[in-house]
Amino acid sequence: MAETTMTHASRMEPSPAGWRGIAADWASDQRAFKNVSWGKAMMWIFLLSDTFIFGCFLLSYMTARMSTRVPWPNPSEVFALRIGGSEIPLILIAIMTFVLISSSGTMAMAVNFGYRHNRRKTAILM
Repeated sequence: MAETTMTHASRMEPSPAGWRGIAADWASDQRAFKNVSWGKAMMWIFLLSDTFIFGCFLLSYMTARMSTRVPWPNPSEVFALRIGGSEIPLILIAIMTFVLISSSGTMAMAVNFGYRHNRRKTAILM
């Protein structure tokens, strides 16, 4: 059964065999993404690559955690913070989460003021 490709006139033509067929298939990507802006295409490539890298990190962490025989430390003890003579478990993670969320909020506001051409507020928020 011969494979087919779409042409500009929306006709189905048989795809050439061998290396020419592979080249014709790659050229179809150029036609498919003709109306997509460069910024949008690069943002999708960034998101996909970032997802792939993050997935690789999680997979390697899971592999290391499952393959070791030594018990892992208790996260409540590792991330505990001693305040006033008592340990508060996982408070360090709560502080880091607050800093991360507030920094992304101030960055979003800085971008907003940048679009409004307000240099002073943009510089303060960055």
